[in-house]
Amino acid sequence: MNSTERLKAMLAGGSVDRTALAGWLHMPLVDRDIAKFIAATIQFTDENRWDFIKIMSNGHYMAEAYGADIEFSSDPRQWSGHFRSYPIKTSRDLLKLPVLDHNNAALAREIAVTRGLVQHYQGTIPALATLFTPLTLVQEMSSSLDPRITREFMRYHKKELHQALKSLLATNLNFLDGLLAAGIDGIFLASQFINSDVISRDEYDEFCRPYDIAILDYIKGKTWFNLFHVHGDKHLLFDKCLDYDVQAFNWEDAPYGIPDEQRTSIQSVRALTDKIIIGGIDQHHDFYHAQHDRAAIKAQLQRQFDRALKSAGGNRFIFAPGCALPLEIDRDVFTLMKEIVIK
Repeated sequence: MNSTERLKAMLAGGSVDRTALAGWLHMPLVDRDIAKFIAATIQFTDENRWDFIKIMSNGHYMAEAYGADIEFSSDPRQWSGHFRSYPIKTSRDLLKLPVLDHNNAALAREIAVTRGLVQHYQGTIPALATLFTPLTLVQEMSSSLDPRITREFMRYHKKELHQALKSLLATNLNFLDGLLAAGIDGIFLASQFINSDVISRDEYDEFCRPYDIAILDYIKGKTWFNLFHVHGDKHLLFDKCLDYDVQAFNWEDAPYGIPDEQRTSIQSVRALTDKIIIGGIDQHHDFYHAQHDRAAIKAQLQRQFDRALKSAGGNRFIFAPGCALPLEIDRDVFTLMKEIVIK
């Protein structure tokens, strides 16, 4: 089976030749150079035998598209850059966000990367474009990884925030037009506002759910493997997205040091849905060992694999990290996942 055949068999409830696996990694030194990014992604995919490509676009691509002044990272161990100026500085800026066309330079670059990967693999490995939910983009464009300003908008500037969310939704849909024309098999839709530490349940219903569903409705019937990434390691509002029209969920199911009552286990999600579960690895700890002992790391990953596979039940499971793989370790360590899954 090739990767596309394997995943389609999983979706159809059929048998597969092995458990699927996946991983994704920021590539800050090449992710804004079309040719180099395509080549690096191909190498990373092939050496690890990933079963889908989560196209790891530069995490600031939408802020870049909206004119942010960014000093992009030149450190291979650090993906995020430094913002000199954000597109959203005050609530007034929420009202002025334009709707961008997919010909915007930053978006066109991402579409070109996608097209190159699709053409290379010719349908044998699914390619998933990375999109962020509109509220996540407001955070990225006002304070990058810090949710505090976005939380203030939710509480004190609702009208302005909704206007911005509508504009960002329209931009995402325009971007999707270009990605669909490039041949994507699906999207990796990431939300950083789906845990109770940053948003209430009522706020999620108002500022997230309608816009998330609009994106998923737009690609209905146009893609076949869509993934929703529930970002965070505790207090996840998983019940809010269980009915989303996606084929798979990905989240931090086994974060080290988080009490069981605060995390969301694979077993608990499997009890609520038969969709494909993508996870099993705590990428912040499972690839590390004080003496860099490859055998010890493999043994830890094997324990995680056995636990996750049993919890997921059946073959609707993909062995993968809960979020991006770490940048500060030797990439050869990631091939241990392949050694465990592919006998």
